[in-house]
Amino acid sequence: VAKGYLPGLEKTLKDSDINAQNSSSETLLHVAAANGHLPIMEYLISKGAKIDVKDKKGRTPLHRAAERGHGEAVKLLLRCGAYMYSLDMEGKTPLHLSAQNNHSHILKMLLKEEAGSLAKMLLEAGAFIDGKDERGQTGLSYAVSQGSENTAKVLLEAGARVDSNMVESAFNSNHPSIFKILLEHSKDLPPDIMESALFRAVQGNLHDNVAALIDRGADINAYNATLYTPLLLACETGKAESAQVLMEKGANFGIKTPGSDTALHLAVQAGAASIANLLLCKGMEVNLVNQAGETPLHVAALHNKGALVGPLVNAGAKINAVTKEFATPLHIASQRGNTDVAQQLLHHNANANVKDKQAKSPLHFAAERGDKTMVELLLSANADPNAQDKEKKTPLHAAAGRRHLSIVKALLAKKGRLGAKDMDGCTPMHYAAIKGNTEMVKILLTSGKYKNIDDRNVWRKTPLHIAAEYGHSHLINLLLSSGAAINALDSSKETPLHCACKAGH
Repeated sequence: VAKGYLPGLEKTLKDSDINAQNSSSETLLHVAAANGHLPIMEYLISKGAKIDVKDKKGRTPLHRAAERGHGEAVKLLLRCGAYMYSLDMEGKTPLHLSAQNNHSHILKMLLKEEAGSLAKMLLEAGAFIDGKDERGQTGLSYAVSQGSENTAKVLLEAGARVDSNMVESAFNSNHPSIFKILLEHSKDLPPDIMESALFRAVQGNLHDNVAALIDRGADINAYNATLYTPLLLACETGKAESAQVLMEKGANFGIKTPGSDTALHLAVQAGAASIANLLLCKGMEVNLVNQAGETPLHVAALHNKGALVGPLVNAGAKINAVTKEFATPLHIASQRGNTDVAQQLLHHNANANVKDKQAKSPLHFAAERGDKTMVELLLSANADPNAQDKEKKTPLHAAAGRRHLSIVKALLAKKGRLGAKDMDGCTPMHYAAIKGNTEMVKILLTSGKYKNIDDRNVWRKTPLHIAAEYGHSHLINLLLSSGAAINALDSSKETPLHCACKAGH
Protein backbone atom coordinates (compact mmCIF):
# COMPACT_ATOMS: atom_id res chain seq x y z
CA VAL A 1 0.00 0.00 0.00
CA ALA A 2 2.84 2.42 0.94
CA LYS A 3 4.44 1.85 -2.48
CA GLY A 4 1.16 2.20 -4.36
CA TYR A 5 1.30 -1.31 -5.87
CA LEU A 6 -2.34 -2.17 -6.50
CA PRO A 7 -1.94 -5.62 -8.18
CA GLY A 8 -0.02 -6.89 -5.12
CA LEU A 9 -2.71 -5.56 -2.79
CA GLU A 10 -5.50 -7.17 -4.82
CA LYS A 11 -3.76 -10.55 -4.54
CA THR A 12 -3.09 -10.46 -0.79
CA LEU A 13 -5.96 -8.47 0.73
CA LYS A 14 -8.68 -10.38 2.57
CA ASP A 15 -12.02 -8.81 3.45
CA SER A 16 -11.29 -9.22 7.13
CA ASP A 17 -8.12 -7.09 6.76
CA ILE A 18 -9.80 -4.07 5.12
CA ASN A 19 -10.07 -2.01 8.32
CA ALA A 20 -7.28 -3.73 10.26
CA GLN A 21 -5.04 -1.35 12.24
CA ASN A 22 -1.28 -1.51 12.84
CA SER A 23 0.56 -0.63 16.06
CA SER A 24 -0.02 3.08 15.34
CA SER A 25 -3.73 2.36 14.86
CA GLU A 26 -3.43 3.21 11.17
CA THR A 27 -5.66 1.47 8.63
CA LEU A 28 -4.58 0.74 5.07
CA LEU A 29 -6.60 3.81 4.03
CA HIS A 30 -4.48 6.01 6.37
CA VAL A 31 -1.30 4.77 4.64
CA ALA A 32 -2.70 5.16 1.13
CA ALA A 33 -3.99 8.69 1.93
CA ALA A 34 -0.66 9.75 3.47
CA ASN A 35 1.11 8.69 0.26
CA GLY A 36 -1.54 10.05 -2.12
CA HIS A 37 -2.07 6.70 -3.84
CA LEU A 38 -5.44 7.37 -5.45
CA PRO A 39 -6.05 3.97 -7.16
CA ILE A 40 -5.29 2.18 -3.85
CA MET A 41 -7.67 4.49 -1.96
CA GLU A 42 -10.46 3.98 -4.51
CA TYR A 43 -9.96 0.21 -4.30
CA LEU A 44 -10.01 0.16 -0.48
CA ILE A 45 -13.12 2.36 -0.30
CA SER A 46 -14.87 0.17 -2.87
CA LYS A 47 -14.08 -2.82 -0.62
CA GLY A 48 -15.67 -1.16 2.42
CA ALA A 49 -12.82 0.75 4.09
CA LYS A 50 -14.11 3.10 6.80
CA ILE A 51 -13.50 6.77 5.96
CA ASP A 52 -13.21 8.35 9.42
CA VAL A 53 -11.20 5.81 11.49
CA LYS A 54 -8.64 7.56 13.76
CA ASP A 55 -5.05 6.54 14.41
CA LYS A 56 -3.17 6.91 17.75
CA LYS A 57 -2.78 10.68 17.14
CA GLY A 58 -6.53 10.94 16.55
CA ARG A 59 -6.04 11.59 12.84
CA THR A 60 -8.32 10.34 10.06
CA PRO A 61 -7.20 9.55 6.47
CA LEU A 62 -8.39 13.10 5.62
CA HIS A 63 -6.00 14.55 8.21
CA ARG A 64 -3.15 12.56 6.64
CA ALA A 65 -3.93 13.57 3.04
CA ALA A 66 -4.37 17.25 4.01
CA GLU A 67 -1.15 17.25 6.04
CA ARG A 68 0.87 15.90 3.08
CA GLY A 69 -0.81 18.15 0.46
CA HIS A 70 -2.35 15.36 -1.64
CA GLY A 71 -5.14 17.33 -3.36
CA GLU A 72 -6.74 14.52 -5.32
CA ALA A 73 -6.77 12.29 -2.23
CA VAL A 74 -8.51 15.06 -0.25
CA LYS A 75 -11.10 15.47 -3.05
CA LEU A 76 -11.81 11.73 -3.09
CA LEU A 77 -12.26 11.52 0.68
CA LEU A 78 -14.56 14.55 0.77
CA ARG A 79 -16.57 13.13 -2.12
CA CYS A 80 -16.97 9.89 -0.17
CA GLY A 81 -18.30 11.75 2.87
CA ALA A 82 -15.21 12.27 5.07
CA TYR A 83 -15.98 14.50 8.07
CA MET A 84 -13.90 17.64 7.67
CA TYR A 85 -14.36 18.89 11.27
CA SER A 86 -12.80 15.82 12.89
CA LEU A 87 -10.30 16.80 15.65
CA ASP A 88 -7.03 15.00 16.35
CA MET A 89 -5.43 14.62 19.83
CA GLU A 90 -4.08 18.21 19.56
CA GLY A 91 -7.51 19.58 18.63
CA LYS A 92 -6.57 20.13 14.98
CA THR A 93 -8.84 19.61 11.98
CA PRO A 94 -7.56 18.71 8.47
CA LEU A 95 -7.90 22.46 7.72
CA HIS A 96 -5.38 23.27 10.50
CA LEU A 97 -2.87 20.75 9.17
CA SER A 98 -3.08 22.01 5.58
CA ALA A 99 -2.54 25.61 6.78
CA GLN A 100 0.31 24.55 9.09
CA ASN A 101 2.12 22.91 6.17
CA ASN A 102 1.43 25.75 3.67
CA HIS A 103 -0.75 23.62 1.38
CA SER A 104 -2.82 26.54 0.01
CA HIS A 105 -4.54 24.40 -2.62
CA ILE A 106 -5.84 22.06 0.10
CA LEU A 107 -6.83 25.04 2.20
CA LYS A 108 -8.97 26.50 -0.63
CA MET A 109 -10.58 23.13 -1.26
CA LEU A 110 -11.52 22.63 2.40
CA LEU A 111 -12.81 26.18 2.79
CA LYS A 112 -15.07 25.74 -0.24
CA GLU A 113 -16.35 22.48 1.20
CA GLU A 114 -16.85 24.19 4.55
CA ALA A 115 -18.87 26.96 2.95
CA GLY A 116 -21.22 24.39 1.43
CA SER A 117 -21.52 22.54 4.73
CA LEU A 118 -22.28 25.69 6.69
CA ALA A 119 -24.90 26.77 4.17
CA LYS A 120 -26.53 23.37 4.48
CA MET A 121 -26.51 23.63 8.26
CA LEU A 122 -28.15 27.07 8.20
CA LEU A 123 -30.80 25.97 5.71
CA GLU A 124 -31.65 22.94 7.82
CA ALA A 125 -32.05 25.30 10.78
CA GLY A 126 -34.68 27.27 8.84
CA ALA A 127 -32.71 30.07 7.11
CA PHE A 128 -34.80 31.92 4.49
CA ILE A 129 -33.22 30.77 1.23
CA ASP A 130 -34.05 33.78 -0.96
CA GLY A 131 -33.63 36.49 1.67
CA LYS A 132 -31.91 39.65 0.39
CA ASP A 133 -29.43 41.90 2.19
CA GLU A 134 -29.37 45.73 1.99
CA ARG A 135 -27.61 45.46 -1.41
CA GLY A 136 -30.39 43.26 -2.73
CA GLN A 137 -28.12 40.19 -2.82
CA THR A 138 -29.18 36.66 -1.86
CA GLY A 139 -26.91 33.95 -0.58
CA LEU A 140 -26.87 32.41 -4.05
CA SER A 141 -25.85 35.77 -5.58
CA TYR A 142 -22.72 35.80 -3.41
CA ALA A 143 -21.93 32.13 -4.01
CA VAL A 144 -22.14 32.66 -7.79
CA SER A 145 -20.06 35.87 -7.89
CA GLN A 146 -17.35 34.24 -5.74
CA GLY A 147 -17.36 30.99 -7.69
CA SER A 148 -18.27 28.93 -4.59
CA GLU A 149 -19.52 25.83 -6.39
CA ASN A 150 -20.35 23.68 -3.35
CA THR A 151 -22.32 26.46 -1.68
CA ALA A 152 -24.16 27.20 -4.92
CA LYS A 153 -25.04 23.51 -5.28
CA VAL A 154 -26.44 23.33 -1.73
CA LEU A 155 -28.54 26.47 -2.24
CA LEU A 156 -29.84 25.41 -5.65
CA GLU A 157 -30.73 21.92 -4.44
CA ALA A 158 -32.67 23.57 -1.63
CA GLY A 159 -34.68 25.54 -4.21
CA ALA A 160 -32.91 28.93 -4.39
CA ARG A 161 -34.26 31.12 -7.20
CA VAL A 162 -32.03 32.12 -10.10
CA ASP A 163 -32.43 35.59 -11.66
CA SER A 164 -30.90 37.24 -14.72
CA ASN A 165 -28.32 39.12 -12.59
CA MET A 166 -26.96 35.82 -11.32
CA VAL A 167 -26.63 34.47 -14.86
CA GLU A 168 -24.74 37.65 -15.82
CA SER A 169 -22.57 37.31 -12.74
CA ALA A 170 -21.82 33.68 -13.56
CA PHE A 171 -20.59 34.62 -17.03
CA ASN A 172 -18.55 37.56 -15.72
CA SER A 173 -16.86 35.58 -12.94
CA ASN A 174 -13.49 33.92 -13.36
CA HIS A 175 -15.14 30.58 -12.65
CA PRO A 176 -16.47 29.26 -15.99
CA SER A 177 -17.92 26.13 -14.39
CA ILE A 178 -20.25 28.08 -12.08
CA PHE A 179 -22.84 28.61 -14.80
CA LYS A 180 -22.94 24.87 -15.44
CA ILE A 181 -23.70 24.42 -11.73
CA LEU A 182 -26.56 26.92 -12.05
CA LEU A 183 -27.92 25.05 -15.02
CA GLU A 184 -27.58 21.54 -13.61
CA HIS A 185 -28.91 22.24 -10.12
CA SER A 186 -31.55 24.93 -10.52
CA LYS A 187 -35.02 23.48 -10.50
CA ASP A 188 -36.66 25.94 -12.87
CA LEU A 189 -35.10 28.65 -15.05
CA PRO A 190 -37.51 31.12 -16.71
CA PRO A 191 -37.40 31.14 -20.55
CA ASP A 192 -36.09 34.74 -20.75
CA ILE A 193 -33.14 33.88 -18.49
CA MET A 194 -32.44 30.73 -20.53
CA GLU A 195 -32.42 32.78 -23.74
CA SER A 196 -30.20 35.50 -22.28
CA ALA A 197 -27.81 32.80 -21.05
CA LEU A 198 -27.77 31.16 -24.47
CA PHE A 199 -26.61 34.39 -26.12
CA ARG A 200 -23.95 34.91 -23.43
CA ALA A 201 -22.73 31.33 -23.86
CA VAL A 202 -22.44 31.85 -27.64
CA GLN A 203 -20.60 35.14 -27.10
CA GLY A 204 -18.06 33.39 -24.91
CA ASN A 205 -17.98 30.34 -27.21
CA LEU A 206 -18.88 28.14 -24.22
CA HIS A 207 -20.20 25.45 -26.53
CA ASP A 208 -20.80 22.93 -23.73
CA ASN A 209 -23.09 25.46 -22.05
CA VAL A 210 -24.74 26.19 -25.41
CA ALA A 211 -25.56 22.49 -25.79
CA ALA A 212 -26.71 22.17 -22.17
CA LEU A 213 -29.04 25.18 -22.46
CA ILE A 214 -30.65 23.87 -25.63
CA ASP A 215 -31.07 20.43 -24.07
CA ARG A 216 -32.68 22.13 -21.07
CA GLY A 217 -35.24 23.79 -23.35
CA ALA A 218 -33.79 27.19 -24.32
CA ASP A 219 -35.28 28.47 -27.59
CA ILE A 220 -32.57 27.79 -30.17
CA ASN A 221 -34.02 30.39 -32.55
CA ALA A 222 -34.68 33.12 -29.97
CA TYR A 223 -34.03 36.76 -30.93
CA ASN A 224 -31.90 39.18 -28.90
CA ALA A 225 -32.32 42.99 -28.76
CA THR A 226 -30.64 43.41 -32.18
CA LEU A 227 -32.93 40.74 -33.68
CA TYR A 228 -30.12 38.22 -34.08
CA THR A 229 -30.55 34.53 -33.32
CA PRO A 230 -27.82 32.61 -31.45
CA LEU A 231 -26.64 31.16 -34.79
CA LEU A 232 -26.42 34.59 -36.45
CA LEU A 233 -24.42 35.85 -33.46
CA ALA A 234 -22.08 32.83 -33.59
CA CYS A 235 -21.51 33.39 -37.32
CA GLU A 236 -20.89 37.12 -37.01
CA THR A 237 -18.39 36.66 -34.17
CA GLY A 238 -16.73 33.59 -35.71
CA LYS A 239 -17.55 31.26 -32.78
CA ALA A 240 -17.09 28.04 -34.75
CA GLU A 241 -17.68 25.49 -31.97
CA SER A 242 -20.87 27.19 -30.81
CA ALA A 243 -22.10 27.53 -34.40
CA GLN A 244 -21.52 23.82 -34.96
CA VAL A 245 -23.45 22.88 -31.81
CA LEU A 246 -26.33 25.15 -32.83
CA MET A 247 -26.50 23.64 -36.33
CA GLU A 248 -26.30 20.10 -34.98
CA LYS A 249 -29.11 20.89 -32.54
CA GLY A 250 -31.34 22.10 -35.38
CA ALA A 251 -30.95 25.90 -35.50
CA ASN A 252 -32.80 27.50 -38.41
CA PHE A 253 -30.09 28.86 -40.71
CA GLY A 254 -32.66 30.42 -43.04
CA ILE A 255 -33.30 33.31 -40.62
CA LYS A 256 -31.77 36.65 -41.70
CA THR A 257 -30.62 39.77 -39.85
CA PRO A 258 -32.69 42.99 -40.08
CA GLY A 259 -30.34 43.95 -42.95
CA SER A 260 -31.20 40.65 -44.68
CA ASP A 261 -27.73 39.18 -44.16
CA THR A 262 -27.80 35.39 -43.93
CA ALA A 263 -25.70 33.28 -41.58
CA LEU A 264 -23.37 32.73 -44.56
CA HIS A 265 -22.94 36.49 -45.16
CA LEU A 266 -21.95 36.89 -41.50
CA ALA A 267 -19.60 33.89 -41.44
CA VAL A 268 -17.84 35.17 -44.57
CA GLN A 269 -17.55 38.66 -43.11
CA ALA A 270 -15.90 37.18 -40.00
CA GLY A 271 -13.56 35.09 -42.16
CA ALA A 272 -14.86 32.00 -40.35
CA ALA A 273 -14.05 29.42 -43.02
CA SER A 274 -15.07 26.44 -40.87
CA ILE A 275 -18.54 27.94 -40.22
CA ALA A 276 -18.98 28.91 -43.88
CA ASN A 277 -18.00 25.41 -45.02
CA LEU A 278 -20.37 23.85 -42.50
CA LEU A 279 -23.25 26.03 -43.74
CA LEU A 280 -22.46 25.13 -47.35
CA CYS A 281 -22.31 21.42 -46.44
CA LYS A 282 -25.73 21.80 -44.81
CA GLY A 283 -27.04 23.02 -48.18
CA MET A 284 -27.25 26.77 -47.53
CA GLU A 285 -28.14 28.76 -50.67
CA VAL A 286 -24.95 30.58 -51.72
CA ASN A 287 -26.48 33.36 -53.86
CA LEU A 288 -28.99 34.87 -51.42
CA VAL A 289 -28.71 38.66 -51.25
CA ASN A 290 -28.95 41.22 -48.45
CA GLN A 291 -30.71 44.60 -48.62
CA ALA A 292 -27.87 46.06 -50.72
CA GLY A 293 -28.20 43.17 -53.15
CA GLU A 294 -24.87 41.68 -52.03
CA THR A 295 -24.20 37.95 -52.11
CA PRO A 296 -21.75 36.31 -49.68
CA LEU A 297 -19.16 36.57 -52.49
CA HIS A 298 -19.58 40.36 -52.51
CA VAL A 299 -19.03 40.29 -48.73
CA ALA A 300 -15.83 38.26 -49.20
CA ALA A 301 -14.63 40.93 -51.67
CA LEU A 302 -15.59 43.76 -49.32
CA HIS A 303 -13.73 42.31 -46.33
CA ASN A 304 -10.77 40.82 -48.25
CA LYS A 305 -11.53 37.19 -47.38
CA GLY A 306 -9.66 35.64 -50.31
CA ALA A 307 -9.57 32.17 -48.78
CA LEU A 308 -13.37 31.99 -48.97
CA VAL A 309 -13.70 32.85 -52.68
CA GLY A 310 -12.84 29.31 -53.83
CA PRO A 311 -15.27 27.48 -51.51
CA LEU A 312 -18.09 29.91 -52.40
CA VAL A 313 -17.52 29.64 -56.16
CA ASN A 314 -17.22 25.85 -55.92
CA ALA A 315 -20.56 25.83 -54.08
CA GLY A 316 -22.19 27.70 -56.97
CA ALA A 317 -21.62 31.40 -56.16
CA LYS A 318 -22.12 33.55 -59.27
CA ILE A 319 -18.75 35.13 -60.00
CA ASN A 320 -20.26 38.16 -61.76
CA ALA A 321 -23.32 38.63 -59.54
CA VAL A 322 -24.38 42.28 -59.32
CA THR A 323 -25.68 44.43 -56.46
CA LYS A 324 -28.43 47.05 -56.77
CA GLU A 325 -25.69 49.36 -58.09
CA PHE A 326 -24.66 46.69 -60.64
CA ALA A 327 -21.35 46.18 -58.82
CA THR A 328 -19.71 42.76 -59.12
CA PRO A 329 -17.42 41.29 -56.44
CA LEU A 330 -14.48 42.37 -58.65
CA HIS A 331 -15.74 45.98 -58.62
CA ILE A 332 -15.83 45.89 -54.82
CA ALA A 333 -12.39 44.27 -54.50
CA SER A 334 -10.93 46.93 -56.86
CA GLN A 335 -12.66 49.76 -55.05
CA ARG A 336 -11.34 48.53 -51.69
CA GLY A 337 -7.85 47.62 -52.94
CA ASN A 338 -8.32 44.00 -51.87
CA THR A 339 -5.77 42.42 -54.19
CA ASP A 340 -5.93 38.95 -52.67
CA VAL A 341 -9.66 38.65 -53.40
CA ALA A 342 -9.26 40.21 -56.87
CA GLN A 343 -6.63 37.57 -57.74
CA GLN A 344 -8.95 34.79 -56.60
CA LEU A 345 -11.91 36.23 -58.52
CA LEU A 346 -9.88 36.58 -61.74
CA HIS A 347 -8.56 33.04 -61.24
CA HIS A 348 -12.21 31.94 -61.30
CA ASN A 349 -12.81 33.88 -64.55
CA ALA A 350 -14.42 37.05 -63.22
CA ASN A 351 -15.19 39.53 -66.01
CA ALA A 352 -12.61 42.35 -65.80
CA ASN A 353 -14.62 44.62 -68.13
CA VAL A 354 -18.09 44.47 -66.59
CA LYS A 355 -19.58 47.90 -65.77
CA ASP A 356 -21.60 49.13 -62.80
CA LYS A 357 -24.54 51.57 -62.73
CA GLN A 358 -22.20 54.50 -63.48
CA ALA A 359 -20.61 52.46 -66.31
CA LYS A 360 -17.37 52.21 -64.33
CA SER A 361 -15.21 49.13 -64.78
CA PRO A 362 -13.06 47.68 -61.97
CA LEU A 363 -10.09 49.38 -63.69
CA HIS A 364 -11.71 52.81 -63.19
CA PHE A 365 -11.79 52.22 -59.43
CA ALA A 366 -8.22 50.93 -59.29
CA ALA A 367 -7.01 53.94 -61.32
CA GLU A 368 -8.92 56.38 -59.10
CA ARG A 369 -7.27 54.88 -56.00
CA GLY A 370 -3.79 54.91 -57.54
CA ASP A 371 -3.51 51.21 -56.81
CA LYS A 372 -0.68 50.15 -59.12
CA THR A 373 -0.77 46.48 -58.10
CA MET A 374 -4.50 46.25 -58.78
CA VAL A 375 -4.21 48.16 -62.08
CA GLU A 376 -1.47 45.82 -63.32
CA LEU A 377 -3.47 42.78 -62.17
CA LEU A 378 -6.56 43.93 -64.08
CA LEU A 379 -4.61 44.91 -67.19
CA SER A 380 -2.96 41.48 -67.22
CA ALA A 381 -6.52 40.05 -67.19
CA ASN A 382 -7.28 42.06 -70.38
CA ALA A 383 -9.13 44.92 -68.71
CA ASP A 384 -9.81 47.62 -71.30
CA PRO A 385 -7.67 50.74 -70.57
CA ASN A 386 -10.00 52.82 -72.74
CA ALA A 387 -13.35 51.83 -71.19
CA GLN A 388 -15.56 54.88 -70.70
CA ASP A 389 -17.95 55.52 -67.83
CA LYS A 390 -21.23 57.49 -68.00
CA GLU A 391 -19.26 60.75 -68.20
CA LYS A 392 -17.09 59.20 -70.92
CA LYS A 393 -14.09 59.25 -68.62
CA THR A 394 -11.49 56.52 -69.10
CA PRO A 395 -9.23 55.11 -66.36
CA LEU A 396 -6.54 57.44 -67.78
CA HIS A 397 -8.76 60.47 -67.04
CA ALA A 398 -9.22 59.19 -63.48
CA ALA A 399 -5.49 58.67 -62.89
CA ALA A 400 -4.48 62.01 -64.46
CA GLY A 401 -7.05 63.93 -62.40
CA ARG A 402 -5.69 62.43 -59.17
CA ARG A 403 -1.95 62.81 -59.91
CA HIS A 404 -1.31 59.05 -60.04
CA LEU A 405 1.78 59.16 -62.27
CA SER A 406 2.64 55.44 -62.06
CA ILE A 407 -0.92 54.54 -63.08
CA VAL A 408 -0.78 56.88 -66.09
CA LYS A 409 2.45 55.18 -67.19
CA ALA A 410 0.93 51.69 -66.75
CA LEU A 411 -2.19 52.63 -68.76
CA LEU A 412 -0.19 54.28 -71.56
CA ALA A 413 1.99 51.15 -71.77
CA LYS A 414 -1.21 49.19 -72.49
CA LYS A 415 -2.30 51.65 -75.22
CA GLY A 416 -4.45 53.91 -73.13
CA ARG A 417 -5.65 56.70 -75.45
CA LEU A 418 -4.30 60.03 -74.25
CA GLY A 419 -6.58 61.85 -76.72
CA ALA A 420 -9.79 60.30 -75.34
CA LYS A 421 -12.35 62.97 -74.50
CA ASP A 422 -14.97 62.89 -71.75
CA MET A 423 -18.45 64.43 -72.03
CA ASP A 424 -16.90 67.90 -71.50
CA GLY A 425 -14.39 67.23 -74.25
CA CYS A 426 -11.52 67.11 -71.76
CA THR A 427 -8.56 64.82 -72.39
CA PRO A 428 -6.39 63.36 -69.62
CA MET A 429 -3.97 66.23 -70.35
CA HIS A 430 -6.63 68.80 -69.44
CA TYR A 431 -7.00 67.12 -66.03
CA ALA A 432 -3.24 66.98 -65.53
CA ALA A 433 -3.11 70.72 -66.41
CA ILE A 434 -5.74 71.52 -63.75
CA LYS A 435 -3.49 69.87 -61.15
CA GLY A 436 -0.36 71.61 -62.53
CA ASN A 437 1.38 68.25 -62.78
CA THR A 438 4.34 69.11 -65.02
CA GLU A 439 5.88 65.62 -65.04
CA MET A 440 2.59 63.98 -65.98
CA VAL A 441 1.95 66.48 -68.79
CA LYS A 442 5.48 65.84 -70.08
CA ILE A 443 4.80 62.06 -70.21
CA LEU A 444 1.45 62.60 -71.97
CA LEU A 445 3.08 64.95 -74.51
CA THR A 446 5.95 62.62 -75.35
CA SER A 447 3.64 59.60 -75.49
CA GLY A 448 1.49 61.38 -78.09
CA LYS A 449 4.48 62.85 -79.89
CA TYR A 450 3.15 66.33 -79.02
CA LYS A 451 0.17 65.92 -81.37
CA ASN A 452 -2.39 66.52 -78.61
CA ILE A 453 -0.81 69.65 -77.17
CA ASP A 454 -3.62 71.91 -78.41
CA ASP A 455 -6.58 69.52 -77.87
CA ARG A 456 -9.70 71.50 -76.99
CA ASN A 457 -12.60 70.77 -74.70
CA VAL A 458 -16.23 71.80 -75.31
CA TRP A 459 -15.36 75.38 -74.26
CA ARG A 460 -12.53 75.30 -76.85
CA LYS A 461 -9.95 75.55 -74.09
CA THR A 462 -6.48 74.02 -74.59
CA PRO A 463 -4.29 72.70 -71.75
CA LEU A 464 -2.45 76.06 -71.94
CA HIS A 465 -5.69 77.98 -71.26
CA ILE A 466 -6.22 75.83 -68.17
CA ALA A 467 -2.61 76.12 -66.93
CA ALA A 468 -2.90 79.92 -67.26
CA GLU A 469 -6.28 80.01 -65.51
CA TYR A 470 -4.88 78.04 -62.53
CA GLY A 471 -1.58 79.95 -62.45
CA HIS A 472 0.74 76.97 -63.00
CA SER A 473 3.83 78.86 -64.27
CA HIS A 474 6.13 75.82 -64.60
CA LEU A 475 3.53 74.02 -66.67
CA ILE A 476 3.01 77.10 -68.87
CA ASN A 477 6.76 77.15 -69.59
CA LEU A 478 6.71 73.44 -70.49
CA LEU A 479 3.70 73.79 -72.81
CA LEU A 480 5.12 76.87 -74.56
CA SER A 481 8.53 75.28 -75.02
CA SER A 482 6.78 72.22 -76.45
CA GLY A 483 4.96 74.29 -79.11
CA ALA A 484 1.58 75.11 -77.56
CA ALA A 485 -0.37 77.79 -79.44
CA ILE A 486 0.06 80.93 -77.29
CA ASN A 487 -2.82 82.87 -78.89
CA ALA A 488 -5.37 80.04 -79.24
CA LEU A 489 -8.93 81.31 -78.79
CA ASP A 490 -11.53 79.55 -76.67
CA SER A 491 -15.31 79.76 -77.23
CA SER A 492 -15.36 83.19 -75.55
CA LYS A 493 -12.52 84.31 -77.87
CA GLU A 494 -10.16 84.44 -74.90
CA THR A 495 -6.45 83.59 -75.17
CA PRO A 496 -4.41 81.98 -72.37
CA LEU A 497 -3.27 85.53 -71.48
CA HIS A 498 -6.90 86.60 -70.94
CA CYS A 499 -7.40 83.55 -68.65
CA ALA A 500 -4.31 84.39 -66.56
CA CYS A 501 -5.28 88.06 -66.21
CA LYS A 502 -8.93 87.32 -65.34
CA ALA A 503 -7.80 84.90 -62.60
CA GLY A 504 -5.41 87.52 -61.18
CA HIS A 505 -2.19 85.68 -62.05
